[in-house]
Amino acid sequence: MTPPLFIKVALLLIASAASALQFTAHPTMIHFGFTPSLDLRCSFTQGGNTGIISLVSMFISRSRDTHNIDYQEIASVNSFTGNLSNVAHGNATVSGFISNLGESYLSMHWTSPDDQEAGLYNCVANGVDGTGHPISVMSTSQVTSEVPSIIQMVQEILNLKVNMNNALGNNCTSGSWQTRLELMKNARFEISSLYKGRRYLLSKIADFVSAPVAQESCELYGGYLAEIEDDDELQFVQNFFKTRSKIDFKFVLIGGTDEGHENVWVYQRDGRAMTYTKWALGEPVGGVTNNCLFLGSERNWLMAASPCLVLVEDYNPRYLCEVIEE
Repeated sequence: MTPPLFIKVALLLIASAASALQFTAHPTMIHFGFTPSLDLRCSFTQGGNTGIISLVSMFISRSRDTHNIDYQEIASVNSFTGNLSNVAHGNATVSGFISNLGESYLSMHWTSPDDQEAGLYNCVANGVDGTGHPISVMSTSQVTSEVPSIIQMVQEILNLKVNMNNALGNNCTSGSWQTRLELMKNARFEISSLYKGRRYLLSKIADFVSAPVAQESCELYGGYLAEIEDDDELQFVQNFFKTRSKIDFKFVLIGGTDEGHENVWVYQRDGRAMTYTKWALGEPVGGVTNNCLFLGSERNWLMAASPCLVLVEDYNPRYLCEVIEE
């Protein structure tokens, strides 16, 4: 049985209409913690060979699984009400407009995107032809994500520090550089409430933690690896960990090392001797490899010695910065 013409036309996706419908993603790769924003833009230009004489609506959908495609609508705009729909999770903002005289568009913007924004995106423009039959055209764009390697992270931090120093030299501290740095901070860290003039920055997902890289990263944002100096501060940090909506980490690197002076613990920032410790049972475990300090969920978030480079993914390692706010 031949399908009705209405169904045949309604399901038609016109490949040759690519020039009329443009869908772009920028960037197409999210480097976790270092990508300040993600932008999607789908535009439709009236005319061409699509057959659409009146555009009715535009939709953006996403499938996080790029193998078993399952598109879920996340944004739309229509010509009837002009209303925008945003059902995307996260901090996405949506803008769009339908015009049958020129260009129509639907766009999305995320600040501090993470792996949840990765996936296959599909934009569909729906309209009618000269006989009133519905026509749809579509275009896809893919966004991938990755956790930077140690080399990539070190290089990115060095690049950021060079840019920051250049900005300081050019008196550009209040312009776009500060905005970018703030976006990067929000992308890379969970941020505590204020405690005695300080905030604590808990790094987000990482495949590794390196004490030197962590210290450089903290310094980039005006801080240092957290220096826990009394019971009250430790309790505040512990509560900060426990109130996370998703506690998927077991290991948090903080300031403190005995490298080069076994069992004499000092802060990496300035070499000051640590005057406060709260060791977990059986700690510190000495040796030439366990020269850094961490708080562990399996040790009731008390202090323990660890290697200064942790690559074990099962621990979902993080690090904690301390930033003084004037």
